[in-house]
Amino acid sequence: MPLFPASPAKGQVPVFNSACPWASSAEDLKALWDSAATAAVTTRTCTLRGFADDPTKHQVVFFGASDESAQSTANSFGYSPYPIAQYLDWLRPLLQEDPKRKQVIVSIAGTLNETHEMLALLQSFAAELGVTVAAEYNASCPNFRGHPPPAYVESELAGLVAALAEHASPMLKVGIKLPPYTYDAQFDAVIRALSSVASDAQTPSREHPLSFLTATNTLGQARASTPAPPAELFALPGGWGGIAGAAIHPISLGNVHRLSRLLCASPDRRLASISLIGVGGACDAAGVERFRRAGACAVACATGLGRDGVKVFERMRGEVAHV
Repeated sequence: MPLFPASPAKGQVPVFNSACPWASSAEDLKALWDSAATAAVTTRTCTLRGFADDPTKHQVVFFGASDESAQSTANSFGYSPYPIAQYLDWLRPLLQEDPKRKQVIVSIAGTLNETHEMLALLQSFAAELGVTVAAEYNASCPNFRGHPPPAYVESELAGLVAALAEHASPMLKVGIKLPPYTYDAQFDAVIRALSSVASDAQTPSREHPLSFLTATNTLGQARASTPAPPAELFALPGGWGGIAGAAIHPISLGNVHRLSRLLCASPDRRLASISLIGVGGACDAAGVERFRRAGACAVACATGLGRDGVKVFERMRGEVAHV
């Protein structure tokens, strides 16, 4: 049950926001929903009861050769302070207004038990409104000390795949947001984890229960310095965070291309049905086209949204002069 059609034509790639701080509030979601350029709306990653957000610790800094060219970010964020129930309350009137207008993707994170509970809430929400909703499990936030992103641990990733597959249905499409991978064994582990679950009666045997993979989240352990002296000062509390935007674009492209090839070449033919959403540094039509050529079915952005607001999506849908 792919989330987006495969192999979109040049200039026809769906674009929208990825889970990020600029999709936190009701006002943020309404602006994304009202944009004529977005094909979907993704919430900030939420948990069952809300995350203890601390503005003194959880921050973002833009960086680049100059303020005008600051197309990269480093952040020390966790998850949204608002629980999933609050996001469903905010999304309900938007979907009631026009349920076919665009896809809604709810980004979630939590323990396996909490994940099952949130997926059940989303199933009920979709049934209540008669719409297809997507759930994206964020398995890749690098900013929690002592808690490595579960998508880097094959056994944990396989457990998440199984939990998501259990709740997958035509009205609840499920997927995972992956971290940047940097060597062969990590990609092989993803393929094994995906193949470890069986299709059920609700999923055609030729399709995988998971509808999509999002690649990539931020790359952790990055340091950004303040531009003013003393230059040794960290721009983020604690010194380290995850980098995103232009700084991660090449590795995100590489991850999408590698995953695309592996999914299509796998002996488990179901894997070829999984949509790939490219994330990382696309802020214009050329960036979108690069992701399309790498194998993405859709492209989402966060840094561009944080810098320029929803007008970034108009730029992403513009004409491609050259790549």
